[in-house]
Amino acid sequence: MRSDREKIPGGFSKEQADLAEVKEAQLRDENNPTLNSRPGCQVYWPSPFEVCGAIRELYDSIGGPRSFLTYPKSNELVNPDGVGRRSEFINGFIYWHPETGAHTVGIPATVVWANNGWERGHFGYPVTNDVSLGDNWYKQQYQGGYIYTHNNVPPVQAGIQGQIYDKWQDMGAQNSTLGFPVTSEMPTPDGIGRYNLFQKGMMVWHPKFGAHALTGDILLQWVYSGAIDGDAGYPVGDPGVEHDGWKEQKFEKGSIHGAQLDKFFPDFLDGGGLTQDTPTLQSSGVAGGNEYTDAVVLSTRDRCGVPVVLRRGWYSSDGKRGGPWGYDKIRYKHGIWNLYTINKYFRGLCQDRMEGKDRVYETPIYEAFRTSDGTQVSTGRSFDLRGVVETAIFLPGALETRGVKTMFPLYETNGNSDVVPRWFNMEKSLD
Repeated sequence: MRSDREKIPGGFSKEQADLAEVKEAQLRDENNPTLNSRPGCQVYWPSPFEVCGAIRELYDSIGGPRSFLTYPKSNELVNPDGVGRRSEFINGFIYWHPETGAHTVGIPATVVWANNGWERGHFGYPVTNDVSLGDNWYKQQYQGGYIYTHNNVPPVQAGIQGQIYDKWQDMGAQNSTLGFPVTSEMPTPDGIGRYNLFQKGMMVWHPKFGAHALTGDILLQWVYSGAIDGDAGYPVGDPGVEHDGWKEQKFEKGSIHGAQLDKFFPDFLDGGGLTQDTPTLQSSGVAGGNEYTDAVVLSTRDRCGVPVVLRRGWYSSDGKRGGPWGYDKIRYKHGIWNLYTINKYFRGLCQDRMEGKDRVYETPIYEAFRTSDGTQVSTGRSFDLRGVVETAIFLPGALETRGVKTMFPLYETNGNSDVVPRWFNMEKSLD
């Protein structure tokens, strides 16, 4: 037998290899009955399983056992719908349906496909093989959507469909600001909308508002506002006209303005990566921190022309480490997240005084509504807001100052609270 002369590949046993050799001989001999379920089948030694019909034609066309699928590990199987067929291989499948034909499905794509019910789910049957997009990215079309995979570490398997996919394509797909999808479509916490996460942003869909992309500092602010359940709610439009370097994006409950829509800001990192648990972030920032803490979220000037920089900084929810500063601190300790409002605060003021090496800004903030004709109407409520900006390098090895250390409402002017009222971040309209 062949197994006595050759090393058996593919992890098959000698018994399986010998059976494959017998079946190969039977299938080649037209005068002997065969063991195949129907004509047009073939066995690929040392696998004893038969590959038949359109599935066999595709398998042979991509190289058979020399392809990425390698050897068959099942005979042809009937799918649960009673219509389609499949053959299983060591590294994937070939599925066939009379309406879609035969197509390979690699193991990475099956992660998404299986989670969505295989061919019985909303994806249905594959209608193409994997298409290489470069850099180990692959795309496969199904009856009900698309699956993108990235064969790297960490791997990516993401399903995308419907209006989110259409909008992403209109933006330029993987060449857009969003990049590739990195998660499958998921329901929003309220169960009404849907969303996909991408390499550099996210897309949110609502049955009333449609699909809209969120990127850069608008996405950062939206997440810090509480996202769908927060101050802004669902996005209802795309970023619009630019004013003084800021683009406005409308949401259910108001607008968020951004000036860095092409920049990616990672999720909030408790403690800003300033522990030994994240050594790759240590001492790599120009302000003496790391790439997370020292990232600039706002660069502006005060009314006297003095530069003001707000960096990401850090904040620790456990409250055990001293010295939090920057955007994370003013958001998670004092409730301030709106960068456009922060920009207007500094643009309208010169420093009030110096305290040591820090510039101090301070002014009353008044609540107002905007009417449909653009008129502002005061409610009579106010509080005093203080901002503190570092003017001297504080951390060893730093090349630049940290900028804004903190902003907070003065306790006695804000109902004995150091958290700003919610109206500070979102201007309300009075129709």
